[in-house]
Amino acid sequence: MALSVRALAAQRDLGLRVLAGALSDEPITWVHVSELVDPTPFLSGGELLLTTGLFVRDEVDLPAYVDRLCATRIRGLGFGVGLGFEQVPAELAAAADRTGLPLLEVPRGTPFIALSRAVSNALAADEYAAVTRTFTAQQELTRAALAADTPGRLIRLLARKVDGWVALVDERGAPLAVGGDSAAAMVPAVAVEVARLREHRGSVGAAFDIDLSGGADTVSLQPVGAGSRRRAYLAVGRPGPLSAADRHLVNAAVMLLTLGFEKDAVAPGTAAAVRSAVLEIALNGHVELARSVAARLGAPLPDDPMVVLIARPTAAAPAPAIADRPAVAGAFAALLDDELVVVAPLNATDSVTADLVGTGMTVGVSGAAHGADLAGAVTRAEQAADAAAERGKQWLTFDAIASSGITQLWNPEQATVFAESLLAPLVEHDRAGRGDLVASLRTWLAHHGQWDPAAAALRVHRHTLRRRIGLVGRLLGRDLDSPTVRSELWLASGMIGRGGR
Repeated sequence: MALSVRALAAQRDLGLRVLAGALSDEPITWVHVSELVDPTPFLSGGELLLTTGLFVRDEVDLPAYVDRLCATRIRGLGFGVGLGFEQVPAELAAAADRTGLPLLEVPRGTPFIALSRAVSNALAADEYAAVTRTFTAQQELTRAALAADTPGRLIRLLARKVDGWVALVDERGAPLAVGGDSAAAMVPAVAVEVARLREHRGSVGAAFDIDLSGGADTVSLQPVGAGSRRRAYLAVGRPGPLSAADRHLVNAAVMLLTLGFEKDAVAPGTAAAVRSAVLEIALNGHVELARSVAARLGAPLPDDPMVVLIARPTAAAPAPAIADRPAVAGAFAALLDDELVVVAPLNATDSVTADLVGTGMTVGVSGAAHGADLAGAVTRAEQAADAAAERGKQWLTFDAIASSGITQLWNPEQATVFAESLLAPLVEHDRAGRGDLVASLRTWLAHHGQWDPAAAALRVHRHTLRRRIGLVGRLLGRDLDSPTVRSELWLASGMIGRGGR
């Protein structure tokens, strides 16, 4: 688990000596080295700050220095001796003891990098453990979804995993299944938000707070259904925001519920809608989960490397009929927004392409891809199919059009519509006069997610920018740590920034 100052000080090989303050068990979020008299603009709280005291001069107010650090809520201060000072200044130790700030003496023989390495190794171990727990939990959710005829078991399991409450409601806000002690009491408030979401077109989620007598619960509300079909809504709430691992579990649950609804909605013996749901699970980043579900349903996804083909239907070759043909079903075929998406082994590219072209359909081929880049491969295949249609060809590969330049890969009108749809929650927020989220998002992305330069460009405090970007993630229901998501938002915010259509 992540190291606390107490645990770090207990590592004998580091030779640290506790001089003042009260040791806590709160985890250290990072180690930062600074010789500034005021390093707080570069701290966000939770750090262990290291210094050799180069900033200490006769006129420096050390008690004020310590007060500033305490206000930033750092975990502790490490002072390296044997360079500028043979011992920690007594005034600094007294100020730390007065405020309770943990003060550690770092001996000359212990490099600061040793402390950084100890903390970063612990953080990396925590991240690995979180990934392992998330994968195991996803498997449990999958087994619960496939083993039960109703979603109740999945909903109750998800509530336990996120340590909160979960409610699955229909399009009118009526409960279908609940999990967690307080879930039933939350349904009326969830129904109000569902009514608001129904006014928006497309698959739009929401984040909001429910005030309680003992505080507030943060709630994530996501639509359930393939494509633009909304068959239900999943609400997940708990005190405080969901962690990144919890958000992955919620997304996996949405995909599994979508699969269940689509499976129930089709006639016996018809698997097209089920395969579409499996494809959407994969395109939302849960490739291994999609592989597991697809294998259980007898429609496995090909192993890496693979290729994605997009086939545009015609009157003579309707996509549903083509999707069930044996030659294509030997790979993996599913309908996505009235297009046929075929995921095939790379060595079957020529045969599958010839089979699709033989039906009279216009085909785009992505080129070699791996499961982790499945969404990108679908995009490349769509662009190749667009180019083939524009050039009057039956099929084209993405590689054949890539040399034409990126501006040839999208229609400006379509790009603007995409941007307006994607950023609609932010635009609506800004129009209500509650902030400038679109501009903040674009500036933050332009500075590669670096808080201080972006905040300086916007002329706001970095904590203000952090709150804005956090709100952006909640409103959009997107993972802003994903490079793919950041690229989409960068392009979309540029379209909005130029005034739209």
